[in-house]
Amino acid sequence: MTHCYHHRTAEERATIMLMREGHSIRSIAKYLGGASSTISRELARHTVPSHAGYDASLAGFRATLTRHRARRQSKLRLDTPLFDLVTYLLRKYWSPRQIAITLKRMYPNDRNLPLFKVRPQCEKPPLHAHRWA
Repeated sequence: MTHCYHHRTAEERATIMLMREGHSIRSIAKYLGGASSTISRELARHTVPSHAGYDASLAGFRATLTRHRARRQSKLRLDTPLFDLVTYLLRKYWSPRQIAITLKRMYPNDRNLPLFKVRPQCEKPPLHAHRWA
């Protein structure tokens, strides 16, 4: 199953705005060839009550702002001593768990040190078993 994601175009937003008055969300989705949940989400995210409903140009502007909003910052930033240390230990084939334990021991009271939590997926090597029979 392949998922293909695309952002709503200005034409699709205009269609939603024009059809919103006399049509249901399902009929709009069917006309645009998408899921009704997608149209519902679009309306919920970009409808501004003070503008009396859904405005296509305002929705496009809001979507652009949302898309370019800063994401969560990385715990490891490039060109820092911590990044260099973790990179060095990974190149020495240390596991993520070993690195996390070592950093906690090296910096027990450092509140500026990011908290490293090792997920169980990181501890086991990936197993790719193929049957060729």
